[in-house]
Amino acid sequence: MGLTLLLASSCGYQLVSEKGIYGGQISSVHVPIFKNATFEPHASLYVTDAFTKELVSTGLFKINKEDSDGYIEGTIKRIIITPSTMSSVGVVVEKNIWVDVDLSLFRNNGAFVKKWSLYESEIYRTDDLNSEDYNKRDALTRLSERMARKFSSVLLMEY
Repeated sequence: MGLTLLLASSCGYQLVSEKGIYGGQISSVHVPIFKNATFEPHASLYVTDAFTKELVSTGLFKINKEDSDGYIEGTIKRIIITPSTMSSVGVVVEKNIWVDVDLSLFRNNGAFVKKWSLYESEIYRTDDLNSEDYNKRDALTRLSERMARKFSSVLLMEY
């Protein structure tokens, strides 16, 4: 065991004791509710929840711990809903929802680290008026989860 440790340290390898990014300097982050700059109610809850769950699942960070090393500010910049598919009589049966999100990482002292811009879309059914709102929220949840996975992939590749 001692010989392996000696060889590993002599070859330039370093054992990492902390998780996180920047060599373990940011291993815990606070994720406040994302700002919603759109007219879509409750969108920030779905998006924030997806990003928080994804960051926890990566194992890179401790989330919302007191005295975190940094924090992530998220802003939902735009949500656009457009018709996607129409029936033979001209009724919209599917819509497409697009979401643009800006994320910024800051150290706990407020120093800016990096900014990311992400977007994602999802098609949902609208032919049943009783379930259209539910379908839209479900689509927003799914696209938020995909966007969060993309973000965690970027973090894992960069650091």
